[in-house]
Order: sequence, then structure tokens, then C-alpha cells
Amino acid sequence: MFGETLSGVRVLDVTRMIVGPTTTMLLADLGAEVIKVELPRGDDIRYMQTGSDPDDCPFFDAVNRNKQGIILNYRLPEGRELLLELAAQSDVFVHNYTPGVMEDWDLDYDAVRAVNPAIIYCSISAFGERGPLRQRPGTDVLFQAASGMMSVTGERAGDPIRVGAPIIDVGTGISAALAITAALYRRTTTSEGTYIGTSLFEQAVFLQAPMFTWHSRHSLEPPRLGNQSAIALIVDARIEDETIVLAVPTDKFWARLCEVLSVPGLIDDPRFATNSGRLENQETLVPILRERLATLTFQVASDSLTKNQIPWAPVQSYDDVVEMEQLAANGMLLPFDRSDDVTVRLVATPFRIGGESATISRPPPIMGRDTEEVLRTKLDLSAERIAELNASGITAPAPL
Repeated sequence: MFGETLSGVRVLDVTRMIVGPTTTMLLADLGAEVIKVELPRGDDIRYMQTGSDPDDCPFFDAVNRNKQGIILNYRLPEGRELLLELAAQSDVFVHNYTPGVMEDWDLDYDAVRAVNPAIIYCSISAFGERGPLRQRPGTDVLFQAASGMMSVTGERAGDPIRVGAPIIDVGTGISAALAITAALYRRTTTSEGTYIGTSLFEQAVFLQAPMFTWHSRHSLEPPRLGNQSAIALIVDARIEDETIVLAVPTDKFWARLCEVLSVPGLIDDPRFATNSGRLENQETLVPILRERLATLTFQVASDSLTKNQIPWAPVQSYDDVVEMEQLAANGMLLPFDRSDDVTVRLVATPFRIGGESATISRPPPIMGRDTEEVLRTKLDLSAERIAELNASGITAPAPL
């Protein structure tokens, strides 16, 4: 069921790096036929961390499973015409070029809609299609900086810090995939295509919606709080050789924590009787809790916190996480064997449909893996014509 949800939908994927490929991978996981179109040099991300081997990049593998992969130089007139022929028989067209680039190549919405009025055309940009920053490029860390996210991340007296994972890229990909599926649903009743525009900067601001609403209400800059929170008591503590984090969001959990830790007088202290009081006095309270937690063994602390349903977790490494039974139970790691006989685990789509999770029907494509098949089966080109295109560089990988 999972891999058949978007069966019959064809997606033309003219994206690169992380954000666009994440969008189309989600659609591919759901069963859409996704044709990833790369320029002769390939997706730029193929060369990050890998030097000169375009088929050996974990970041590329992470966001390009379940796709067909072709080489097509659509910056040249002949390649552009072939891309438009593919667009004419597709349902969705996705790119993440800077505003103005696709217009220059005559591959903008109007050009694609001229050959396919029912197309759903999704454009993902850095800062949006309007405004003074519309043609600025950007990367995940720049959106974290420009959106205010780094201003609230880090220790109270420290410097602004970026979040360690590319959450803006991935988050924007999720939002774009949601917009595309909504447009596909709308088209079932209207038969109309549409244009979808989104940007990484907008996504970065949206991810902080609660913080911006708080800022609007109080006219104050949210402070950097380290591991603390503005709405609930957070405690990070060292127990033996482990670091744990626990949360006390309500009075119910506060009473449970006091019972577990058995610190004399803690439950009756009026300074800590309410959530607002605990937040106001956390500079006093957190050291008390850390000191008591440090007297316990890790096993005793974990058993007691878990038994009393207190929200807590150990701070784990990636080595720890990938070995968790919880991930395996929910089908969140998808192994596949690379062509060099190395087994890699990809992270699955984080939801199930009808109890089923995403699977890998096609491994991430090596450069141009499916070019001949797509040109032959989708555009009905002859072997001779395909050979000509390859010889002329329209469909051949660029020399490294």
C-alpha cells in the first residue's frame, strides 16, 4: 500500500543538492515514478565529501532512492526540447534553481505549461520569488542565520550556533512534497495544473512559528537558553558515564520527579510549586536536581524515570541510534547494497500507511544509469538516435 499511494504519477525531477531531491524522494517512496534529470556533470552534491567519484556520496544516496536517473543537458536547445517532451507526459515538474534561471533557459512554468496545461510545477528557491533577496543563493546554515534560528541556539552567554543537521533543507523538502500532493488531489476534481512556490528561508521562519508568535506577543527577543526551554523545565545531567535529558512540562510530572528523587522539602518548596515558578528559579533548581541524579546509577535512574512515565532520554551518538530496536521495529532503516558491495542504511520516510513503511525499489542512481531506458521507453527514440545524443554530449556524463 505504501509504495502504491502515488502509483501512476510521473515526476520530472530537475533538482539538486538536498532540498529538491528530498521532495522528489518522498514522492518516489509513495510510489510516484520519478525521473531524476542531471546535467552532464551531475548533481553538485555528488562531489561533496567524495572528491572525484560522483557515485560515492552518502548525502546523494540519502535523498535519491527509488528514482530513475538520466543525463540530459537541458541548457542546450536539443536537450531542452527532450526535457519538454518528458514534461508533456509528466504530472509534476520540480526544480530548485534561483529565480530567473529557468526563465533564461525557457523552462519556466509558462514554457512547461504550454506543452502540458495540467502540469503541477514546483519551484523551490532560496529566499523566495519576490523581494530584494530573491536572487540571493543560500545554504542551510545561511537560512538558520538569516531566519533568527541561530540567535536562539547556543549557550546563554555563548555564541550563536547552527543546528548540526540540515533541518532547513529537509524540512523544506517535506513542505514542498505536501504542497505537491495537495495539488495532485485538487487536480482530481478540477483537472487543472498549478504553480507551487516555496523557499528555504520561509521554511526556516515557519519552523520557528511558536517563537515568532511569542516575540510578537511580548515584543522581546527570545534569549539563547542552551538546553533550557522557555515553556518547561529541562534538566541535563551526568549520571556515571552517560548524559541524560529530562523534561518537566506540567505539575503532574513535577510531582512524579520529586517522588523519584526523594529530595527533602522539594515538593513543598513554594518556589517550585508551579511551572512558571520552576522556570523563574531554574538557576537554583537545576543544580539541586543534577546533584541528586548524580548519586544514582544509570540503571536505577533510567528504570525509575521510565517506570514513573517521566519524559527523559539519554544523549545518544549516531552509533547508538542506528542500533536501537525502536528504529528497527518501525522500519526506519533501509539497507541496500552499493555496486562496490558496501551495505548502506538509508533513513526511511517517517510515517506508515496501512501499517507499511517505505521500501527501496530502486537504489540511488549512478550517473546516467537509466538514460537509455527512459529515452527509449518514454520518448520512443531509436538506438541510433540515442547513440547520436550520447556522442554529441547531450546525454553523456561530462569527463571528470
